[in-house]
Amino acid sequence: MDLEQLERYLYAQTPGEAWHLAHPGLLSPFYATLERRRLGEREYYYFDFRNTLKKELVGIVRESRYTTIPPHFHKDMEFNYIYSGSCTFTVNGKTIHMEQGDLCILDSDVVHSADSVKGSSDIVINVIFKKEYFDHMFLSQLSSKGIVVDFLLDMLTKSRDHDRYLIFHTRSNFKVHLLIQFLLVEYFFPSQCCHELIQGYSASLFTELVSTSCIESSLCASHSRLLPILKYIETNYQTCSLSETAAHFGYNANYLGGYLKAKTGRTFREIKLSQQLAQSARLLEGTDMTIEEIMDYIGCTNISFFYRKFQSAYQTTPRGYRLAHRE
Repeated sequence: MDLEQLERYLYAQTPGEAWHLAHPGLLSPFYATLERRRLGEREYYYFDFRNTLKKELVGIVRESRYTTIPPHFHKDMEFNYIYSGSCTFTVNGKTIHMEQGDLCILDSDVVHSADSVKGSSDIVINVIFKKEYFDHMFLSQLSSKGIVVDFLLDMLTKSRDHDRYLIFHTRSNFKVHLLIQFLLVEYFFPSQCCHELIQGYSASLFTELVSTSCIESSLCASHSRLLPILKYIETNYQTCSLSETAAHFGYNANYLGGYLKAKTGRTFREIKLSQQLAQSARLLEGTDMTIEEIMDYIGCTNISFFYRKFQSAYQTTPRGYRLAHRE
């Protein structure tokens, strides 16, 4: 199986799409048999992929073209990837337009719909996975990629509102598209080692996503003041102080310290340290710098303090972390 065959498979017209072309504007008869469940004050179509995810880590479908998808929610988490073309979604009443290369992660129990009629070149890939798998891949296995992403991912999984999403704008990242293609090949045309490869490609894809800086979130609007401050600390973690950061944003230092504690549950020092440790983990993994050189680079002078905090954050020593990730 090669990528050209995958493209032919993705763009081939299905019987369902032929039905939609013959019945424009009508929902598929499939919806007449689909369960509806109450969420909040209304009922919506409910997708339960229990059979698909009983033996598999992920379930993948290519969404039908030439039709819309009515408001619905899933038991499990999902991401939608715009393989080509574009699509307009509504998430809890908010319109979101996505172009080729955009990838949207939706938490479970998020009401959403696809409102635009997809044309022949609009290929949308829908990947379903259990929340435990998301936690395993995103939150447990991956080392910290920065305090802004950490904050958004943490809020995504803990917020009680039914509008939780993250959009990654990755059109210029060819690695994301290739990993999606490899994932699709192993799912639709499984090889002997398909399960291991799907898990490996998924891990690589998630790693690549959290490395990107082009992230949009349902949480950004409600934290419009906080995120620029976190981004400033993330960029200037080597030298910034609470008083200097407060002055940069026109705040009193005591006010900013209290604001950060109230919004994140952590002090300024703890937030800055988190970024220092994240950078040290990246340097341990990707360079041959000595521990002392890394400490100097991240702006940490107390070696016992550094070792103690690194051990607490990553459950291993700096040397152990390097060895494990090099292997």
